[in-house]
Amino acid sequence: MSKGTDISSSQGGSSELPAVAFDSLPGFWALLGRGLTRRCAWCGDRKAYFTGWFRRQDACGACRHGWRRGDEAFELGATTANIILTFFSILIAILVAVVITWPDVPTAALIVIIGSLAVLGPALWYPVSFTLWQAVDLFMRRPEPSELAGHGDADL
Repeated sequence: MSKGTDISSSQGGSSELPAVAFDSLPGFWALLGRGLTRRCAWCGDRKAYFTGWFRRQDACGACRHGWRRGDEAFELGATTANIILTFFSILIAILVAVVITWPDVPTAALIVIIGSLAVLGPALWYPVSFTLWQAVDLFMRRPEPSELAGHGDADL
């Protein structure tokens, strides 16, 4: 992916840094890898959208592209990704525990472990779910030329 020059945002007269222009985005697997590793789907930088585990900013710290992309319901997709990741973690934990302890599966211990995963999973997957959904969203709704040029809507 080649990066172009910075393009000023045409919205709101914000004092934020301008977003970086891109010629194109990588394919599905590269986007998915970026999302699963908490990196920005646009530029691949680790600064992404989080300044802490739960503190999120409106745009990537490196390329300044917004995570919302003009969609008011972006959080719904990220929440769905979080639920899927949490359920997948629970399923893997159940399968591993049953395979390791078969035939005497300690049910009480398994319930405690799975219950803990069900409670803590959403918090553990929170930042990953946002970057993962950003990657999936970029794949499903390919950016318009104006969006690639750095004109996006991070603030709705």
